[in-house]
Amino acid sequence: MKRYKAVVAIICISLSLTAQSEFDALKYLQPNIFGTARYSAMAGAFGALGADPSAIKDNPAGLGIYRSSELSATMNVLSQNSQVDWNRHSSSEGMFKAGFHQLSYIISSTPSSKFSRSTGIKRSNWAFSYNRLKDFNRQLSAAGGRNVSASVTDYIGYFTADIPGDELYKTSNYDPYNNVTVPWISVVAANAGLIREYVYDDTGETAYWQTLLENNETVSPSYFLRESGYFDEYSLSWSGNFNNRVFLGASVNIYDMKYQINSEYKENFSVVGGMSLKNYLSSSATGVGFRVGGIFIPADNIRIGASVQAPVIYTTKDINYADVYYNHGADNFGTIYTPEGDNNFKLQSPLVFNLSAALIQGKKGLIGIEYMNSSNNTAKFMNKNNNSFNYKYENDSIGAVFNAQHTVKLGGEYKVSNKFAIRAGYAYSTEPVKSRMQKEMNPNTNRTDLEYMVPSSTSYITGGIGYRDADWAFDFAVVNKMYDETFYAYNINKVADGFKMPTAAVSTTNLSFIATVSLRF
Repeated sequence: MKRYKAVVAIICISLSLTAQSEFDALKYLQPNIFGTARYSAMAGAFGALGADPSAIKDNPAGLGIYRSSELSATMNVLSQNSQVDWNRHSSSEGMFKAGFHQLSYIISSTPSSKFSRSTGIKRSNWAFSYNRLKDFNRQLSAAGGRNVSASVTDYIGYFTADIPGDELYKTSNYDPYNNVTVPWISVVAANAGLIREYVYDDTGETAYWQTLLENNETVSPSYFLRESGYFDEYSLSWSGNFNNRVFLGASVNIYDMKYQINSEYKENFSVVGGMSLKNYLSSSATGVGFRVGGIFIPADNIRIGASVQAPVIYTTKDINYADVYYNHGADNFGTIYTPEGDNNFKLQSPLVFNLSAALIQGKKGLIGIEYMNSSNNTAKFMNKNNNSFNYKYENDSIGAVFNAQHTVKLGGEYKVSNKFAIRAGYAYSTEPVKSRMQKEMNPNTNRTDLEYMVPSSTSYITGGIGYRDADWAFDFAVVNKMYDETFYAYNINKVADGFKMPTAAVSTTNLSFIATVSLRF
């Protein structure tokens, strides 16, 4: 009872349910190579090259390279597949999706000769652009085999600790979901009979909660996940060409993020019955960012670029709810529903900088290389008043387990003829977090999604072709994105060895087919 009283004392300071974990920050921070077909075919290595609508989102100085106005649009077809190996059982799931991912209008103008002489500006270019930075669409399923000795109910019993039963059970005049001191996962598990309460004989106080499963009873676990959503950027950019040697640019960016997840974790019990936990989460966020960059041309065939993305503060709203189906045999079965949880917070992204270089071999070919650094371990949660005090634990954890992420891009283009080109590229992003990262559930959280995935590095293999005429161009690219994750049904570090659910290895491949049409005038 002492642990519960201590937790209640802490929680009552804020008198509000909490929901965020470090994993909620990941979807904002991880980079992605998404853009026009030419940009994508060269793995996004355009920071020093410029003259591509998607290059502007990495380095706005690239807008200054344009010598004519341009209108472009991009379509993408995604083929996604996830392979899961869980407890010596393999499964595969995937999906197809087509979408419109880029639109830009670039205005290139020549200043008056008087203005050009006084400022050195040879061209002044503006761009209005839309870019889809990330596509969250994914589907996977996994089966963990039979006779697994661990159960998610073991973890829920541990997590519920010594909370009194009358704090968790719903009655005609008491709704535990309105009690800001208890976690919703404990409420649904207790009311579904998935955990049992043990009490001290002499005091009647709760000693602990334990799984409903008997000794030596095993389970057959399975999991299904469907993710959807997008991360979009709307930009207004300007860049100037100073004497054809120095290009400076800046952009103001508006971000719009939508993310939805539907998941179901199931266990069939070896003796009788089973359970399933379905979780639903919808996140929406907006933010405003600022980016500056420059390109220097020391020689006609060499370009050097650099840019900085200022931290972005995202205003986020999460809506979540869950239902638990239980079956204890005979007529003892049913479904427990949570109400809708509503959580509002802010997230400040880290400073991001890019360094790039390019080598241009006349009109026959070019090579671009780019390095990006994102100090993810400096990201932080805040409340609506931009105060991070209430998120000290989460922010300290981000600082401890998030890595400064490094991304390297390399791409090349060879002109087979004056109008036809072939392209190829490779990119690699290091691990965004440390492998020891684990999901810590707050003791009064209204979130019931116990599962999580720890990501590792990401690789891109890219290629494509392009045809360019005087007034128009068509480009096509294929991008193969590959990344691995480790799936945890719950935080196995919180339970004894005999109650640790085996982890699963998840390998995801996103194969994208990208086409861009451009008109010059």
